[in-house]
Amino acid sequence: MIRIWILILTQSGSYLRILHRHIRIRASLWRELSRDASHPVATHLRRQMNRARPWPVLRLSLVSGFVLLVSLAYFYAVLDHMIVWLLPVWLMLFSAPYCVLWIARIVPLLSRQSVLGVLDEISVIPPGRVFVYLTICKVVLNRDDAVLWLSLLRRVFAALVTLVLLMTLCIALSLIAQSSILDLAAILVDLALSAAVIWLEHAQSCVIACLIAVEVCNRIGGNIDKTSVTVTVFALSQITSYALALAVIVLVDHIRLSAALFLFLLLRELLIAILWRRILDGANEESGHLTLSGFSTTVAVEREGGSNRGKAFRSFV
Repeated sequence: MIRIWILILTQSGSYLRILHRHIRIRASLWRELSRDASHPVATHLRRQMNRARPWPVLRLSLVSGFVLLVSLAYFYAVLDHMIVWLLPVWLMLFSAPYCVLWIARIVPLLSRQSVLGVLDEISVIPPGRVFVYLTICKVVLNRDDAVLWLSLLRRVFAALVTLVLLMTLCIALSLIAQSSILDLAAILVDLALSAAVIWLEHAQSCVIACLIAVEVCNRIGGNIDKTSVTVTVFALSQITSYALALAVIVLVDHIRLSAALFLFLLLRELLIAILWRRILDGANEESGHLTLSGFSTTVAVEREGGSNRGKAFRSFV
């Protein structure tokens, strides 16, 4: 029995280390995508994107968010406390408009580089294909500082939920004599995970949208409408992530909001890890890109101002 427990603890530790590694990768990807690029490659791509019809991502997102808030107020009167189970759904609906608009920009821009042969030519210089993928996504997400304002809006929302969490903690402490400690702890865990979902869902959705756009462009050729395929795959991934989480807690007969929210975040982290691994394999990049140092290439190019690698890329375009 002792050996079994030692084996379980050992395997759990290995899985936790792997999970922690992938979470750090996702966090690094999000930090990289949230920072605008200023090197010659980004300038060239930005000129190409400016030729397309501009879409007010921020304004459309705010309008859709207002509509969702109104509908949320209506459904709260109907569903009462069950509304908290729909929190991931509401958040994904809020993220959907700007993620879809970004996909509609990333896919044509990436497809254009493929048609022009830029992706094949860039593979022979140190930055490689992944550098171009990340640069395209950064240029699209940071146009008009949309990702900055949307992230700020989500932070404010998460801060409000955290304030509610602290108020609930104070109320729970005052009622600790009337309720069991386990019940109060369960409520606090639910609220803490709700705040975490509000904080992380935005970053996860943006990274998933970018990775799916890159993966679809790499895997699908011909005259197929890649934008429609990408949007469909993104929507299915969003729906499936929470549907699977709910299915798991029903199957194991552990219907708790905290379990559903935790599985929801975990499944999305695994999806990001799988997509990132497939993109690296498709680009024939080394496994070192899976570590935090894998982003040093992009940072180095930006710091150099395109002195070496930037000039090499400009010779292609």
